[in-house]
Parts: sequence; C-alpha cells; structure tokens
Amino acid sequence: MPVNFVHSLFYRVERGWDPISPEYASEYDKFASDGIDTILVNKLDSLAGGLAGKRVLDLGAGPGHYSVLFAKCGARVTWHDISRQYERIARQHAALHEVSLDFSLGYLEEARRFGQNSFDLVFCRVCWYYCRSDRAFSRLLYSLVNPGGIGYVECNTPAFSRPRGFRRLQHWLNAYFWWKVGHPMPPHGRIAKLISNYPLTYLELDYSSSEGDIVTFVKSTATNCGAASTIPDTH
Repeated sequence: MPVNFVHSLFYRVERGWDPISPEYASEYDKFASDGIDTILVNKLDSLAGGLAGKRVLDLGAGPGHYSVLFAKCGARVTWHDISRQYERIARQHAALHEVSLDFSLGYLEEARRFGQNSFDLVFCRVCWYYCRSDRAFSRLLYSLVNPGGIGYVECNTPAFSRPRGFRRLQHWLNAYFWWKVGHPMPPHGRIAKLISNYPLTYLELDYSSSEGDIVTFVKSTATNCGAASTIPDTH
C-alpha cells in the first residue's frame, strides 16, 4: 500500500520533522522505564552465548532503555529510531550509565543502510506496526541478522488496542488484504508465519497474552536449511 510510502517521502527527519513531541517523549520515557524487563535481557544474553563484543541493533529503540542495558552487557549497540526527541533522551541515558551507543535516525526500513548480516542480535520491541509492509519488513529484519544470530520481535496485536471506527477499518484492510494505511497492529500469528518462511535453527513463540505476540529466532548458518528444528510455543 503506497500511502505510508508517500508519507515517508514528504515527512523526513533530516528536514526537522519529528512524529514525537518533547512532552510525549518525556512521558513515554517515564512509562517505559517502569516496564524494563531485565530478565529478557539476561535471556537474550544467555541465548547469544554472551553479548560482550557482539553487535546489537535496537530497532525502533525509543528512549533507549534496552540499548543501554545491552551496552552494559558489553555489546556494541546501534540505536535506530525516527525521533530526535527519543535520541536526545537516549543520549542522556547513555551518558548517565557511562556507556557508548551508535545513533541512527530514520524510518524502520532505513535500517537497510546497515547491510545484510550486520548484527548478532536484532531487537525490535513494540514498534513492528510502524513498518510500511509486514512482508517486506520481515525480510529486512531477517536479512540484518548474522547467520547464527538472534532476532527478537515483540509486538502488540489488535486485541491490545480494540480498534473501533476508522481504526477498525485499518486493521481489517491489513488483516485481510495486507494493505497498511497508518499503523495497524499485525493480526495474531502473522509475524511468526512470516519469519518461519526463512531458514532458522530455532523459533520460540510466546502467545501467553492475546494482546501481544513475542517471536524469538536464531538464523540458520546453512543456506539450504529448512524450517526451524525447535519450536517451543508458550500459551
């Protein structure tokens, strides 16, 4: 659907556009700080065999809380987001915790600038629905992960927002025609279905909440590998 693509041509961060106001950025920073999941960071650190010295992309990083935590694990972290307001806050957090982050501004799709097989962990939490195309974004996210590396996606589903009115139409068009107008949340199970089309050695699905899907995968090191050999499903 070209609507979001056309929008991205006219609304550019390098021209001073920012979808996030200073007030909202500050409020969300406080909200997000209360929900930081250190257990998740420890889990990904363990799955990676230690993140020290590894490259991590925090895709749609917002205020940068997770970027900082990954950096404190010893990883080289790239913060990528569309908002300068969030970048300002993330820089403050990095300075406070005395860690170094690489900063990149742009739409989610502009992460392609990093090139294929660039990161040992691509972390995409609660921002997938800002992409222009679910199919294309799944392909991009997978391509950014090194063979043997980890992808982590956590995204709300329509059950989270209980859309009504025009938002309900947005979700219906996305669910049945794959047309994205604005930022409808993907239907339950879509992300896992898309990711499982690619060679994996591990795929973990957490559907413990109907309001969100969590997908963790390890990219295959063999180009001829088929579907994931291990698929735990948490309900």
